[in-house]
Amino acid sequence: MPPTFFMKLLNKFFKEANKKEAISWAFYDFANSSYALLILSFIFPIYFKEVVVGIEKGDFYWGLLVSISILIGGLLAPIIGAIADYDSRKKIKFIIFALISMIGTAFLFFTGSNKLLLTSLIFLISNIAFELAQTLYDSFLARVSTKETVGRISGMAWGLGYIGGVVAMLVFKPLYENGYAGDFEFGYKLVFPLTALFFLLFAIPSFIFIKEKAESRNKESLSTLIKHGVKSVLGTIKNLKQHKNIAWFLLGFYFVNDALVTFFAFTPIYARTTFGMEFKEIFILLLIVQIVAFPAATILGLLSDRKGSKKILLFTIAIWAIIIALLSVATTKTMFYILALLTALVIGSSQAIARSWLSKLVPDEKRFEFFGFNSFASKIAATTGPVLFGVISVATGNQRFAMAALIPFFIIAFIIFARIKEEKTL
Repeated sequence: MPPTFFMKLLNKFFKEANKKEAISWAFYDFANSSYALLILSFIFPIYFKEVVVGIEKGDFYWGLLVSISILIGGLLAPIIGAIADYDSRKKIKFIIFALISMIGTAFLFFTGSNKLLLTSLIFLISNIAFELAQTLYDSFLARVSTKETVGRISGMAWGLGYIGGVVAMLVFKPLYENGYAGDFEFGYKLVFPLTALFFLLFAIPSFIFIKEKAESRNKESLSTLIKHGVKSVLGTIKNLKQHKNIAWFLLGFYFVNDALVTFFAFTPIYARTTFGMEFKEIFILLLIVQIVAFPAATILGLLSDRKGSKKILLFTIAIWAIIIALLSVATTKTMFYILALLTALVIGSSQAIARSWLSKLVPDEKRFEFFGFNSFASKIAATTGPVLFGVISVATGNQRFAMAALIPFFIIAFIIFARIKEEKTL
């Protein structure tokens, strides 16, 4: 493909948005997916459960630790966002929290058996910082895009995140594929600092090239800033009537995220238990989904710019409801594979488009605070949906009933989003 043709495609895709800034911002999604996949979902949880705690109590302590970190991060997010709006030092806060998360990830190398307290403390600090950095990062979307390109840039970043996770998983595979027993433990634990390095290297462009709007900065003491943040958040909650569109959006996103978090947490277990799939089959399936999700998120993001975020988000929610309904009655692995590919089309698109739509709705003076509220809603969802799935599965002895219980969440979310106006009214 000639360079001039490639440049024309880039110019057409980004339009008036700054290409360097938008691509640099998107690469943070590529970078932090290494943490999301290897530290939160795959390599570290296994080590924590089987080595740090022990198999018998591992699930309990891991669930407790994740829930605590998510809850603290969710509670702090609106306050940190309000402070960032007030003192106009948003980028440095984003960088600081990201670096804290990376350093904490590297220090997980020093964890091991009989080190529960130390391990828990390191993980808590790392994951809380990760959540706060993500919230601040999301709120920069409006800075690196225009109204005409916000959907496609958000979708591109989300898609890059899936590619980043796959790349990290494959690059570090030789270190973890033999497990952690005996002489293999050093290599297994080496994944933690290397994940931190991967995270840092690919986050550097966002640290350098994201520009912060030139604004007058309020220089106050830390205690004053915290007081202002708390006061601003309480004031926003008290005056939610002035932000009805956003309040309804956050409620709708709560239901969507509740269902999605549950789906992500239990799908591998569902494939294993209900469909009898082997680990190798699940691994390959996840790789395929991650790869297909990249172009899908970008294309649907592009469509959201042309047709409107509302229409495309409602479309993805409807597809999710159909996927869940079919999954709850499917009986063959072939059907599961087909539904997995359908899932790849909307797995990142729905969240990316929701992010871009919220970016259009929020007022500039409260942009970081409202993204903090969005983070809070999603984190609370992450502590309730999986519990519901587990309770229904145990009570009925059938995972299909638990899967079907997610359908109402998408229906409620569809109804809520359908009543929200497309653009911000403030």
